Amino acid sequence: MQSETATTVKRSKVEIFKEQSNFIRYPLNEDMLTDAPNISEAATQLIKFHGSYQQYNREERGSRSYSFMIRTKNPCGKVSNQLYLTMDDLADQFGIGTLRLTTRQTFQLHGVLKKDLKTVMGTIIRNMGSTLGACGDLNRNVLAPAAPLVRKDYLLAQQTAENIAALLSPQSGFYYDIWVDGEKFLSSEPPEVVQARNDNSHGTNFPDSPEPIYGTQFLPRKFKIAVTVPTDNSVDILTNDIGVVVVTDEAGEPQGYNIYVRWMCITVE
Repeated sequence: MQSETATTVKRSKVEIFKEQSNFIRYPLNEDMLTDAPNISEAATQLIKFHGSYQQYNREERGSRSYSFMIRTKNPCGKVSNQLYLTMDDLADQFGIGTLRLTTRQTFQLHGVLKKDLKTVMGTIIRNMGSTLGACGDLNRNVLAPAAPLVRKDYLLAQQTAENIAALLSPQSGFYYDIWVDGEKFLSSEPPEVVQARNDNSHGTNFPDSPEPIYGTQFLPRKFKIAVTVPTDNSVDILTNDIGVVVVTDEAGEPQGYNIYVRWMCITVE
């Protein structure tokens, strides 16, 4: 009779980094205090959740010149005048003089040195902006048509995108701990968002965890969501993991949503 053996699941280094990070803090918090121009391998993975990638000039030979790209998170592409002017100023002061727009309705600021990271991040936060979750293994920026049309379906699409972004935003405070010394810059959330986050009727939450949705390891990979209205192709919902389309009646009154889910068929031998 063949004996049963327990199956050992081999985890990647990144999964271990996340689990041992004290919810995306360590060792990034310690690396930020050193004079080195770069951060460690583990911190390089963690800083993605804060909205940044460590980069270097691949054409250089010998010693590497490190810098950081910072990406904002702007649900449905909404950007205040104050934030735009701030980002434009930061690009000149601490970046390479250019401010890039992405297809996911965000800004990217390139060429920021490690010694300036906290200043840049703190300035963005204090000027109505955020980079939290713009990169990393979690829900990314939620898209919606940015057209300023005062129509019920467009307004509902934008509000839905903002609610989804709020629902799936990290809750443990690691972002504010590192960049603004724990000072909170959180706006109030709709009651339905708070209720949905705390709903564990399907047993999918992590009870008594600082991250009730993500847990200690967050997601295995990035996740993307877009919301739109029929005939508006400004966001391509079929390129996202979940696409949400507002459904209206003939009078233009919203009635609900159609949901599109991208899936893969995996064969296990």
